[in-house]
Amino acid sequence: MSGAASTERTFWTYWLGGLLLFALMVVLNQFLVPVGIVEHQLAPDAAAVDAIQRGWADNGVLALARFSMVIDLIFIGVYSRGAYVGGIIFQGSASALLRRLGTLIVIAAILFCITDYVETICQIVEAMAFRGSDLLASMHSTVQPVKSIAFLVTVIGLLTGLVLRRMTAPAG
Repeated sequence: MSGAASTERTFWTYWLGGLLLFALMVVLNQFLVPVGIVEHQLAPDAAAVDAIQRGWADNGVLALARFSMVIDLIFIGVYSRGAYVGGIIFQGSASALLRRLGTLIVIAAILFCITDYVETICQIVEAMAFRGSDLLASMHSTVQPVKSIAFLVTVIGLLTGLVLRRMTAPAG
């Protein structure tokens, strides 16, 4: 298998694997009541985190929330690697537009990876201790919007790049 084919295979394996893990987390989040993971991510202080975690415990879904956070740790690494490799592939394109898009995707993938790990590690520490922390809540609620934007940039960027690559591919 050539280097380009291996890189392409790595991209598809990790990116699609990451999207499948993301879909699993979305499904699991539907069972978290009274609120889901996103509300926990955005909780600005220890009191808000404690209220959410008490709600999960009272509804018997605290273990599920913790499990979802662990899956998130795996998702972050898998998805980020796939998005990063996809950006690298586009950076090697003959098209200047695809090269620039590839650079944007690479930057967004790195930013997503860092911010989502910060967010999720802070959340896991709070969830495992069953105690909110003002410092950790401040950290995860601050990086959450940045992480979300970086994730959207990678998804939209990769989909756009794949379409552009298909449109500009030589016939044959």
